[in-house]
Amino acid sequence: MTLVMTLVMTFAAMLAATAAQANPPSLAVQPSRGASASPESLALSTEARFAATRWQDIEATTLRLAERTVGSFEGEPTGWRRHPVKLHYRFYRHREETRGGIVIVAGFTEGLAMYQELIHDLVAQGYSVYLHDHRGQGFSTRLLQDAAVSLGESEDASQRGHIDQFEHLVSDLQRFVALVRASRAAPDTHAGGRPLMLLAHSMGGAVSALYLARAGGAAGGESVASTPSTEAAPRGAAISAAAFVTPMFEPRVATPGRAGEKPVLGRWCEDAAVGLPFQLPGVSAQRVQGEGFDAERAAWLAQPDLADNDLSHSVPRLLRRWADRLARCEGEHCGHGDARVAGPTLRWVAQACAASRQAREVAPARIQVPVLLLQAGQDTVVENAAQNSFCAALNAAAPGRCVAQVLPQARHSLLVEADAFRVPALQRVLRFFAETAAPAAKSAEAQSAEH
Repeated sequence: MTLVMTLVMTFAAMLAATAAQANPPSLAVQPSRGASASPESLALSTEARFAATRWQDIEATTLRLAERTVGSFEGEPTGWRRHPVKLHYRFYRHREETRGGIVIVAGFTEGLAMYQELIHDLVAQGYSVYLHDHRGQGFSTRLLQDAAVSLGESEDASQRGHIDQFEHLVSDLQRFVALVRASRAAPDTHAGGRPLMLLAHSMGGAVSALYLARAGGAAGGESVASTPSTEAAPRGAAISAAAFVTPMFEPRVATPGRAGEKPVLGRWCEDAAVGLPFQLPGVSAQRVQGEGFDAERAAWLAQPDLADNDLSHSVPRLLRRWADRLARCEGEHCGHGDARVAGPTLRWVAQACAASRQAREVAPARIQVPVLLLQAGQDTVVENAAQNSFCAALNAAAPGRCVAQVLPQARHSLLVEADAFRVPALQRVLRFFAETAAPAAKSAEAQSAEH
């Protein structure tokens, strides 16, 4: 057993011995068991449509309806030396936008290459779509570029899932939303009067909840470092509604591979994570799960049954997902040359545990926009009980503000699940945005006009 795992297990055992876990509330919702309409009825992609299709080719299909902008912006500097962080982003502006804009907030290790099917489906529904790659993943700057050299290791440390401060992810999103709003306010877009929504997955759910809470709910008039790209951001409500898909309000640290295997550490966030000495040199950057991108990919492909996994029942979508994680980036707006990331570091786990607790316990009192929470009944990547706690806290602060739905047989990666689960999930998101976002945007405009 490595020193890192020994430390973790020791602290977990010590604190778990005295910790009593409360029984979290359950979601008072009607479960959804399958698709209520065919993918074709909503112009949603089927599993077969983009099977074995390169992400660039899916993007090209989207560009028949939308105009693409590829860019980058500077995120919060990292480290005591304040190293610059370049964050890659893309806009997909619908040429005839009718419904508003959606900012996608990705999950851990994910990048925009992996979201091309979803982007296509949303654009096909009349939305403009905006997405940036988080620091440390996708086509954005890695935070451990030189760690392998300094630690005398042969592994490419840039492939480790690492974070400096979780709050930097929140600040990065804040800057990106300001950038999006400035773009939508331009006279030639004709988009300023339509709502802007968040669609967040997994880790992106925690980032989004903290972002909404930071600004006191509507995320309007937030304090963002002024740059030429954000100065034109309009005042008023930035976000009209948010959909959280299997959000990370408490992560699990599990062995990658077969579905349903017991996590290495189970629910250890509350017991040990925040108390570990993560700032020790050579410790915080150590991987606590998996053996690297190539090893994880090879292990999954070597399984006799590829459907036996923790993420999705859809083998075609998972095969494409692994291919998308090999995506390469070229040009001035690339913070990193490829999208390969796998396995969290001890620092990432510590930061994720602390931030997810804030997201479920502190943020709900400040969030003032409607929230939809989609839960996967077979999720083994994040804790469903923590999602229940978040929704209950949000409704305690404002009854009815959090609407939840459970898909009992679905797995964590709902956005790349089999059609039987992905279709009803996206149907619910689209219906939620149609019912809540436009009225919320009009109400916010009226309140802004009064002041």
